[in-house]
Amino acid sequence: MNAEPPTTTDADSTVLAFPHRIGVTIDCPDPDSAAAFWERFLGYQRRPHSEGSAYVTVECPESVAGPPHLTFQRVPEPRTGKVRTHLDLFVDHARPLTRQMVAAGASQVSVTDAGEWTTRVLTDPAGNEFCVIGPD
Repeated sequence: MNAEPPTTTDADSTVLAFPHRIGVTIDCPDPDSAAAFWERFLGYQRRPHSEGSAYVTVECPESVAGPPHLTFQRVPEPRTGKVRTHLDLFVDHARPLTRQMVAAGASQVSVTDAGEWTTRVLTDPAGNEFCVIGPD
């Protein structure tokens, strides 16, 4: 059985409903500890939230160029496959930041040298992949 396509009006074709803000949500088992890790390394600030909430959000201060906020969402299941979306952190010196992140609970997955800069793939303490990109 074929469904009829939705009908549109003239108003539908003249008004585009763009989002007013875009954020990134990251699934994890413990939103509080994930937020603490990323607050430390991004310079973001935690938004007030209810204790025990399934969501913890960190917001980007005006002095930092990045997504407006990251929200960490509690999920019961572990990550089972490759993450298709991840954060890229562009830095002036990759090696010192990578060492600090590993000391704080991240794990290094791989290193790719691309001449002027190096791409280091890491996982945060919840197992979510991200990259640190820049010269050593």
